[in-house]
Amino acid sequence: MELPKQKNYQQTFELACATLRGMDLQERAKRGGADYFRSADGERIVLQCFSESYEVRFPEVTFSSPGKKVVSLVTRILVLHYLIHADGTPLSGRWVPYKEVPGGMLYAPVFSRRVTEPLVKVFGNSAKAFKEAGLRIGASLCEIGDASFIVQAFPFVPLQYVLWEGDEEFPPTLQLLFDRSVDHYLSLEDMVVLGQMATGRLLEKASLS
Repeated sequence: MELPKQKNYQQTFELACATLRGMDLQERAKRGGADYFRSADGERIVLQCFSESYEVRFPEVTFSSPGKKVVSLVTRILVLHYLIHADGTPLSGRWVPYKEVPGGMLYAPVFSRRVTEPLVKVFGNSAKAFKEAGLRIGASLCEIGDASFIVQAFPFVPLQYVLWEGDEEFPPTLQLLFDRSVDHYLSLEDMVVLGQMATGRLLEKASLS
């Protein structure tokens, strides 16, 4: 099964806008770990995504972020979907691979192809470079495998990467793990897109490592 194509993203965005407009925005912000503001001009939600601040203004549903002229359509969709799905469930502290999230087995090949395999090709034999790339996107290092770190994608969606370097006997392996509560905040499709976004950020730092 494949994810929606780019041509459908605008329709997906408009549907998310309409859905969120009909919800209690203060409650949405609270359940998603975001900040909520009300003024004479309307309502605002300020949310952290990959250590960057995004402000969403309602009822127009316009986005702004310090240092960014334009917030990409994919980022806007993920932010809205996160706010729509968030139910305030606390982190479980239990890490699971994508395939162990309910329903994830169906999308697992897509997830692997788009999210983890590109990282293995670039970083599979260099734990040092992988750690350096993680640090450059604001990750916190862990002590698992040959290289591991946690990236805070959303307030309630941390991502844990674990790399085992390849050698003469075994090929390199890399996992992206989610907190078990992730399905209380994102759909399976959104998790793939979020994983792709994180992979893109790490690959951008590869040449600097």
